[in-house]
Amino acid sequence: MTLSIEEKDINEVKKVIIDLGRSLDEVRRETSALSEKIDKLAKSVAELSREVGKLSDTYGFIVEDIARSFLPSWFYLNMDLTVNEFNRAFLNTGDKVLELDLYGEGCDKTGNQVILIGEAKARIHGEDVRVFHEKVNKFINKENSRYVIFMFGLYIHPTAMQEALNRGVILISPYATITRTPTNQIIQNTS
Repeated sequence: MTLSIEEKDINEVKKVIIDLGRSLDEVRRETSALSEKIDKLAKSVAELSREVGKLSDTYGFIVEDIARSFLPSWFYLNMDLTVNEFNRAFLNTGDKVLELDLYGEGCDKTGNQVILIGEAKARIHGEDVRVFHEKVNKFINKENSRYVIFMFGLYIHPTAMQEALNRGVILISPYATITRTPTNQIIQNTS
């Protein structure tokens, strides 16, 4: 069997190869243009992420400011504790530093010193309570002082309430009714 290739067939194959080459060049140009657009998009997303981070930090500081003005009266009215102010603080234990959103020193109605340690978050979930409690418990010496560990939030998820009850963390929100149980635990009921 002999194979016969005509010049016409060869010219057709050449034409197809040339067309494929042109199409490949067009695909390369489009791919290059898309790559540039993706790079620009990635840079825009990175910039947006930085801006959102700044906005989140600002919002967090606003929540802390609300807490600082709200908490002294709340502790006085609900727990008979006098605290003049809350500040940001850093506890240094040698190899680690714990940053606290809300630190205050005060006294109970009998004059005993109380140290109040808190964290402010817009939204508090159960995992937030667990992490905060574990972090704070590594640094405090419960034998030398009376500590009140609390979290202040604008929204408190039901999982946070249960976790807080289990760990003895007080949850405070300006948008909730706080009641005490007969065992002096604080429970938050949102309305």
